[in-house]
Order: sequence, then C-alpha cells, then structure tokens
Amino acid sequence: MKLKALSLAMLLATPSVAFADGPSVMEIITFDAQPGATAEAVTAALGPIEAKMGQYGTLIARSVAEGPEGQWTMVNYWTDRDAMNRINEEALTWPEFGALPGVANLETLQMQQLDVDTTVGLGE
Repeated sequence: MKLKALSLAMLLATPSVAFADGPSVMEIITFDAQPGATAEAVTAALGPIEAKMGQYGTLIARSVAEGPEGQWTMVNYWTDRDAMNRINEEALTWPEFGALPGVANLETLQMQQLDVDTTVGLGE
C-alpha cells in the first residue's frame, strides 16, 4: 500500500496558522474519491477549503493522504472543539466547498473527533 502524503497545511495555510495554542482536538476524516477523480483534482478542491479554515487561527495543522483505490484520509489538529464544529458547519455553505462533491463521494465521508493527550511539534 503506497500512501502519497500531501502537506496542504504547509503549502496553503502556513501563513495564517497560529501555533500559540497547542492542539486540543484531532479530527480524522476519511472519504472515497469520485470515480475518475485524480489526486490533483481532489487536492485542488481541498486547498481553498483549508486556506479558508486556516484564516480562523484554530486549525493548527492538516495532513492529507491518498490511499489505495481513491481512499483519502485527512488529519486535522484544532485548538478548540467548539470553534472546529462551528467552522466545519459553516464550511458547508462556503463557495470554496462547491468543488468538493465533484471529486469526493460525500456519502462515504466519515469523521472522528478525538481529544488530544500529547503531541510532538504542534505548538506545545
């Protein structure tokens, strides 16, 4: 199984990410790409969403990886659970979100939110 790690946080959100607070929530999101969607198309759709999320200052880091057969995993670190939930809900109404259903099968989307106990290199 070859994973192609994509560091969108470093490419798109670094200037707007605040590292003053350590992470309190790790969010794991998985989904399948739409049939025929390329890795480039998926990352192109995710980029503007992440850039907008990064403007709030509560998204510390994000990693995106493509797995076998178009399976994708995103791991997000947030400083605040309430802000994370609010931003995720708002994101559904953003114009930036409009391209995602064309490349991501939202019916396969699964989200898990975990309280962070310890981290290395994420603002602590």
